[in-house]
Amino acid sequence: MLNRRLLRTKAVQALYARQLTADANRLLALDNIDEAFAPDLNSMEFQDRQKLSGMKRLAGITLDEFIKNGKPGEDEELPEKVINVARSAFQAYSRQTNSDSEKMVRRVLNETESIHVDFIRVLSLLTELAHQAKIDRERRYDDPELPFPKDSGLDTNRVIKVLLEDKTLGDEIIRSGITWSNEMNLVRKIYREALRKDKEYEAYCRETTHTVEEDQAIVQYILRQVILKHEIPLEYLEQRDLYWDDHSELIRSLAIKTLKSADSSHTFQLAPLTKDWEEDRFFVEELCRIVVAESDQYDVYLDDQLKNWELDRIALVDLIILKTALAELIHFPGIPVKVTINEFIEIAKRYSTPKSGKFVNGVLDVLSVKLAKEGVIRKSGRGLIDNK
Repeated sequence: MLNRRLLRTKAVQALYARQLTADANRLLALDNIDEAFAPDLNSMEFQDRQKLSGMKRLAGITLDEFIKNGKPGEDEELPEKVINVARSAFQAYSRQTNSDSEKMVRRVLNETESIHVDFIRVLSLLTELAHQAKIDRERRYDDPELPFPKDSGLDTNRVIKVLLEDKTLGDEIIRSGITWSNEMNLVRKIYREALRKDKEYEAYCRETTHTVEEDQAIVQYILRQVILKHEIPLEYLEQRDLYWDDHSELIRSLAIKTLKSADSSHTFQLAPLTKDWEEDRFFVEELCRIVVAESDQYDVYLDDQLKNWELDRIALVDLIILKTALAELIHFPGIPVKVTINEFIEIAKRYSTPKSGKFVNGVLDVLSVKLAKEGVIRKSGRGLIDNK
C-alpha cells in the first residue's frame, strides 16, 4: 500500500522541478528586461547605450528584489521606467512560475496514481503469458532442438485461472486502457526467452498436478524473477515509467498481496493502492504549498543554523529536503519529530549526495530541538510519541 515516504519523495520532486522552472523563468524575465532597454536602432533620436545598460542592470537587480521581497528595495530612488519594467517582468515571472508549480504537483500526483495502472499491467502480463503457454501446449509439433515439457503450464495454474475469471480485474484492465494487441511480439519474446528458459518454470511444467501451494509459489516466482527481474520485461516496464525504480517495490508488494488472495475466487481481492487517496493527495499538495509560502522563513531558520555555510553552497536537493522536512515538522502536529527526521534522512540518502543523509540528520536534529523550545514546533496526539 502507498506509504508516506513515497508521498514525501513526490513532494520533494515537485518542489525541485518547480525551482528549476523558476530559475528558467527568471532568465526569461531578464531577457524581457534586456529587450526593454535595448537601443532602438530605428529611432532618429540619440541612443545613450551607457545609460540604457545602467538602467538594464538596475532593472535586473530590482527584479530579484521583487522575487525575494515582493517589492523593490528602498535604499535608493529608481527611475520610473526601471521600476515599471522590473515589475512587468516580475509579474510575468510570477504567473508562469505559479502555473508551473501547479503543473508539477499535478504531474507527481498523476505519476503516483499511475502506480495502480502499472500494478494492473503486471497482473495482466501474467495472464497474457498464460495464454502463450496454452498456445504452446496445444501445438502439435514442438521444436526438437528445444523440447519443453507440456504436462502442465501457466495456463493450468489455479491462481491464473482466478485472475482470468475475475470481473473486477477485467474491468480494471479495460478502465486502465491496458491492451497487449500491439505488444504481442514482446509478450511472445518474454514467454520464449524469459519464461520457457527458466528452470523453475520448466520443472513446474513437468508435473501433471500441483497443490494449491505449488501453484501459488510458481506464480509468485514468475512475478519476482521473470516479470520484475528479467531484462526483457524489465526494460519494457522501465520505459513506460520514468520513476520505475521508485515505484517498483510498491507494485511488487501490491501484486504479491493480490496473488496471495487468489487461491480461490472467494478469497480474491485486488490490493488497493491507498486507504484514502484524497488524504494522500492533500498531504502532497499541502507540503508543496507550505514550502513555497514559507520558503523565506525557512531560509532564516537554516541561515541561523548554518552560520558557517552560505545557503547557495548547499546542494539544491538538500535544501529542498530540509525545507520540506521543516514544513512537516511545523505544520503537521500529528507526525512525530523522529518520524519526520528519519524519513527525510532516507530520502536524502537515496536522492542526493553520499554525505547528504548525515548532513540532513545533523541540521534537523539541532533545529527541531531549537524550534520546539521556541514554540514553533508544537506536536499533539500521536505527534507527542517521541517528544518526552
